[in-house]
Amino acid sequence: VLLFAVGLFSAPNFARAVNVERVVSPGGIEAWLVRDPTIPVISLHLAFRGGAALDPEGKAGLASMVSGLLDEGAGDLDSEAFQGKLNDLAIHFGFDAGLDYFVGRLKTLKENRDAAFDLLRLALTKPRFDAAPVERIRNQLLAILASNAENPDRVAAETWFRTAFPNHPYGRPVNGTPESIRAISADDLRGFVKSHLARSNLLIGVVGDITPEELAPLLDKTFGALPAEPAPDTVAETKPKPDGDMVVVNRDIPQSVVFFGEAGLKRNDPDYYAAYVMNYILGGGGFSSRLTEEVREKRGLAYSVYTYLNPLEHAGLISGGVATRNGKVKE
Repeated sequence: VLLFAVGLFSAPNFARAVNVERVVSPGGIEAWLVRDPTIPVISLHLAFRGGAALDPEGKAGLASMVSGLLDEGAGDLDSEAFQGKLNDLAIHFGFDAGLDYFVGRLKTLKENRDAAFDLLRLALTKPRFDAAPVERIRNQLLAILASNAENPDRVAAETWFRTAFPNHPYGRPVNGTPESIRAISADDLRGFVKSHLARSNLLIGVVGDITPEELAPLLDKTFGALPAEPAPDTVAETKPKPDGDMVVVNRDIPQSVVFFGEAGLKRNDPDYYAAYVMNYILGGGGFSSRLTEEVREKRGLAYSVYTYLNPLEHAGLISGGVATRNGKVKE
């Protein structure tokens, strides 16, 4: 049985403080830099505001599919050539889509910096979406969906969000459904990139062996060709349905997986840090949390029980989960 209920760094004293530098390119593109010249490596993380919640009706999984295809050919480089350059230069490169953000990461040796940033530029501004890689990634997503359908934790979470947000994009699965994935075309993929990957909703963090003077012109070269503004964000502010509910999905498995949650706080709420401390005490502190003490240590009902703050862009949540043998789930 599956059961669902709706309802920075830690460092030793000798560590030095991290020095974060604000870098603004001549074209006005902002990044946050932590210089580390001890090893010749550069790591970049980026995020565009707006993720899977912006997928059109009937095209859930669009952002996720785009994230799997941006390194599958760009500019004059087809998929094989693009991947070959990444492998030859030992460049680690990839993208992911969440509900509210579309994120990317790049890691390269300093000696390959210019080539790595240029490949990132091509991926973001001139993705190809050729037929063969599009169908390959589509089939990979369909295989992931088939696997997720048998994963109790994924079924629990997706059922909760579908129940809590029945008429909102947050109720749709990030990876879509088999029907929606099959409905996505190459034009849909190009439309997502054109509409949502823009300079004004871009956040950039860089760590490694690079100076502000070196980084600033690279920002313009890499991101300067992106549109200035994205399409309007059409996701409405929301809260999970106010009346409690319990949904049971029957499966022939020996353990019940429970996912629960209710309305919580957004990240900009003045009580966020108080809630953060409260949650640590309740269920976010691992073996020091009250839920672990009561559910695991005193009663031996579960290996793990937890809660966490989930501050989405358009809704604040507090969520949690536990798994136990079927005969003990009611207790």
